[in-house]
Amino acid sequence: MEQDLATLQVISETLKEDPQASQRTLAKKANMSLGMMNAILGRFVERGWIMLTNVNGRKLAYAVTPNGISELAERGKKFAIKTLKIANEYNDVIYKIIFTAKTQGKTKVTLYGKSYIKFLLAYVCKTLEIDFFEKEIDDNLNVEFDSYNLIGELEDNLIQLNLINAGCISLLEILSK
Repeated sequence: MEQDLATLQVISETLKEDPQASQRTLAKKANMSLGMMNAILGRFVERGWIMLTNVNGRKLAYAVTPNGISELAERGKKFAIKTLKIANEYNDVIYKIIFTAKTQGKTKVTLYGKSYIKFLLAYVCKTLEIDFFEKEIDDNLNVEFDSYNLIGELEDNLIQLNLINAGCISLLEILSK
C-alpha cells in the first residue's frame, strides 16, 4: 500500500506539472515500465484514486480524484505524525545529555558543522539556559574545553573522525543509542 501511495504521489506531481502527461511520461517519472504503469493506473481507477477521460480516439487524460487526494493527504498526515514522534524522541535524548553536561560544569554547547536537527539543540539549550554556538569546520580543529562539543550528522566520515579525535562527540552516536 505504501508503494502505491508513493506512486500516486509521483503521478499527482507529474500531472500538476503537465496535466496532459501521457502514460509513457507517467511511467518515466515513476521509474517503471509502460506496462507496469498501465496496470497501476487500472488499479488506481478501480480504487477511485484516478479518473480517466478520453480526449480523442487514442489519447487519454488522467486526473487524481478527490479520493486520491484524500489518500495522499492521509499519507502526509501519517508521515508528519511519525516525523514529530521521532523529533520528540530526539528532543528527549538531547535534553538528558545536555542537562548532564551542564551539571558536570559545561557552560555552553557547540555544534561543529551542519545538522538537520540544530533547531532541537538550540531549543534544548534555551530551555536549560545554556549558550548554544555553531562553528564552521575548517582546517583548525581547536575545540573548546568548557563546551559540550557536538559534530553535525551532515559532515563526512573523515571530518567526523578528526573531530572525535579532537574531543567532539558525534550527534549520530548520541541519537542512535
